[in-house]
Parts: sequence; structure tokens; C-alpha cells
Amino acid sequence: MKLELINLTKKYGNFTALDNINITFTEGIYGILGANGAGKSTMMNLLTDNITRTEGQILFDGTDILKLGKDFRLNLGYMPQQQGYYEHMTAQTFLSYMADLKAIPKKRAKAEIEKLLEITNLSDVRHKKLGGYSGGMKQRVLLAQALLGDPKVVILDEPTAGLDPKERIRIRNFISSMSRGRIILLATHIVSDIESISDKILMMKHGRLVGVDTPFGLLESVAGKVKELPCDPNDLEHIQEQYKVGNVFRRHGETWVRIVGDELPIEGRFVPDYLSLEDVYLYYLGE
Repeated sequence: MKLELINLTKKYGNFTALDNINITFTEGIYGILGANGAGKSTMMNLLTDNITRTEGQILFDGTDILKLGKDFRLNLGYMPQQQGYYEHMTAQTFLSYMADLKAIPKKRAKAEIEKLLEITNLSDVRHKKLGGYSGGMKQRVLLAQALLGDPKVVILDEPTAGLDPKERIRIRNFISSMSRGRIILLATHIVSDIESISDKILMMKHGRLVGVDTPFGLLESVAGKVKELPCDPNDLEHIQEQYKVGNVFRRHGETWVRIVGDELPIEGRFVPDYLSLEDVYLYYLGE
């Protein structure tokens, strides 16, 4: 199973939203990391054929998805960023409706819905209207509909946006548990969502790929590029103008700053351990 993006480009007039992307996905979880406007949602919309590409190809097992048409869509599960479903429906009714749209036979759909409601911990509220669900429950319903039909490619666009930490952990663990035998693309700007579950991470900036590696490989790439040093609060603004500043924190009654970059101040001490993807994000994607 292989999903290939070859010279994939999307332009809106003179603006390039996605710029010559080349990458091959195989089984596993791929975190797609970038700030708002980095091109993540554009790439998702091209993969789901919601918008028309300007140049390039998207191949699934060697054949362009436009040529595959329905055969590719049957292998595709998509969880959009926006919660755009009918709030007067119950979870049971909504999933049945989505199964009909996906042309899943009723007997198979019934069994799948039962299983998905159970694994998303929604069985007890299946007959409650979606309008009365919490944000996390709504996200779990969207995840469940994305898995209807047992798709081989699952695209998740900001699946934990707006959720509290407990719900984010629940959603993240669920995504990890469903990865076997699938290509899962998880687009987000929340670093912690992908640090522990991604097999590889793509970093996007201004429509381009600026780095692709395993989480460990990315952490290794910023070794020697992170320092912590004490800082007079009155000097903080000046330091932020000079360097990429991550955390500002208190230690033993003093204000400290964590700085990331190729050029670091002489003062302070390097951070050899406890590097994080936040350091990676700031190094590659921070302005």
C-alpha cells in the first residue's frame, strides 16, 4: 500500500498555497505539522479531491486517484476540521446516514457502527442528539464516521482542535490504536498531539515541506541548538527581538528563557537532554 504525492502544487492566481510537494506514504501515522496557512489543509483537500490541483500527481498504489475515482474514495476516510454535521441527529442516525452515503451494505454498516460506537466510547449516548454532545464527543463521532467502510487511507484535519487536555489524550490514543494496516495523515499545529504517536513527521511552512523525519531524528537534528539562561524580565523583550524564544519560566525565583537557533548567546547552558518537538517546531517553523 502506497500513496505518492509527485510535484503536487496548488495555486490561487499568483499565490502558491502548496509548492511542489514530493513524498511517499506507506502504512503508519504521519503527523503534518505547521502553523495556520502552512498548506496543511490545502494538501488534505487535494487528497480528498475537494479542490483541483494546479500541477502534479497523487498516486494510490501506482494509479492517479482521479483515474481511480470511486475506487479510491471507498478506501478513503476523512475527518474534516469543521464539525459540519446535523445536530438534530443522534450519533446512531448520523453514522447510519454516512454509511448510506458511502454505499456500505446495511448489514455490514450495522455491525461496523456497533463496533465504532463501542471503541469510541459512545455506545451509551448513541441515541442522544449531537447538539447536546461535548466537543470531545463530537470529535469522536467524526472519527467514527471517518472509519466507516474500513478505509486504508485516513485523513484527519486538526482532530483535537479546541478540546481540553483529557479529551485530546483520549482522541490521540484512539488514533494510535487504529493505525495498523492504514496510512493515517494527521494535520495539526498542536505539537504534543503527534510527538508520541507519529512514525514520521512532516513539517510545512509557506506551502513547502521543510523537513521529514522520525520524531527521534528531528530531535537529534536540534541537538546543540537549544540553550537556557537566566533573564532579567526587563530584558525579555530585547532577547525576543534577537532570538527565537520558546518557554519563559521561573526557576529558583529567577526568570529563565529557552532559546532555539543556530546563533545562541554566549551566556547560559546547552540543553543536551529533554529536547522536545516544541524545540524542533521553533527551530524549523518559527519566524
